[in-house]
Formats: sequence, structure tokens, C-alpha cells
Amino acid sequence: MQTVDQALDQLLSCLSPLGAERIPLAEAAGRVLAGDVRAASPLPRFDNSAMDGYAVRSDDVRTAGEASPVRLRVVEDVPAGAGARRSIGKGQAARIMTGALVPDGADAVLPVERTDRPHPMEGQPLPPEVLARRAVLAGENVRRAGQDVAQGAVALPAGQRLRSQDVGMLAALGQAIVEVVRRPSVGLLSTGSELVPVDQAAGAGHIHDSNRPALAA
Repeated sequence: MQTVDQALDQLLSCLSPLGAERIPLAEAAGRVLAGDVRAASPLPRFDNSAMDGYAVRSDDVRTAGEASPVRLRVVEDVPAGAGARRSIGKGQAARIMTGALVPDGADAVLPVERTDRPHPMEGQPLPPEVLARRAVLAGENVRRAGQDVAQGAVALPAGQRLRSQDVGMLAALGQAIVEVVRRPSVGLLSTGSELVPVDQAAGAGHIHDSNRPALAA
């Protein structure tokens, strides 16, 4: 008599992997990726601010403190979803919102709470100047392009069963269509002279077929 492992090996030797199909992202949860998903662009796509504040050159504010604030000229306003129109030069700053693109020339973001203008920035007139009341290091409060996923890197591997967070990753990568393994078609068959369908009355010596509904479920 064959062992269970031998029988399983014999069955699996008759099978071949299913093909792939392309489906909308909205239908991808629970499906299995047919191939690696590589990032066509870096994630994040651009250097962006991790908080509301002012994009600055870290070298300009290296001596800034509560007792010795550094005065910067505000030359740009960069809300989220907009591009910067000019670069930041020596002694300059750009007001910036969380998620907004860090303008050229700036290498750090000074939190708004560390300035002399800690009130909410949304909808407020652009101030001509701002006082920096602490130093920031290069890269501080900046989410670098490709920090999460580098361009060309494998974001999700083939064979991954897609969870909610994986669907979110695909969306962030702009994958509106996903290539997944095709689902198998499965047939269930119960045998036995004593079995009757569940929607029929069971006569003498008969029992209702419970295996097929249970397996289907």
C-alpha cells in the first residue's frame, strides 16, 4: 500500500501550474501574484516633507537656537500636490506642507513649531521672513525618493497572496491592473448508495449528503 506522501507525489506529478490572468486592482485581494512586481518608479516618487514647516538649507540654520534664532527670507510656498517654482538659495526658506515636494536647494525641513510662526499655516498669507529657533541636520524631516522602494526593486514577489497592505502597495506603485495566478475550477462529488441530496427527503437507510456542502464551504 502506498503511503500518503507517495500518493500525494503521484497526484502532484499529474498537475501543472495554472496560467496567469490580468485583473483590476479592486479584485486583487486574496489572489496570488503570478510574477514579481517591480517598482517602475521610486516610492516615494520625490523628496517630500514629513511635516508642516519650512524647507531650508541645513547649513544656514546650524547655529539656530531659542536664544540665537536665525532669520530667513521666505521666497516660496509649496502646498501638497504642487511643484516648487524656484530653488532655495542661501538665507532663504520655503513654507511647505506635509507631503509636499521639497524644492531644489533645500536639504531639510524645519518644523513650524520651531519657528516664530507656530500658528496653523493653511490659508495664512505667506510671511516675508521666518525665524528659525533650532538647527536641523541635512535630511531631517525629509522622506527621500525611493526611501520605501527603490526604482526597479521587487516590491512584491511572485507567489505572494495579496493582503490589504499589499493592495495598498500596488496602488502606491500605480498598478491598476495586476497579473495573478488563475483560480482553479474545482468539482466535488460524493459517492454512496445511501446518500441523497440535502433538498430531498431521506428514506429508509438513506442519509443526507453532508460532505459536499461542507467541502464547498
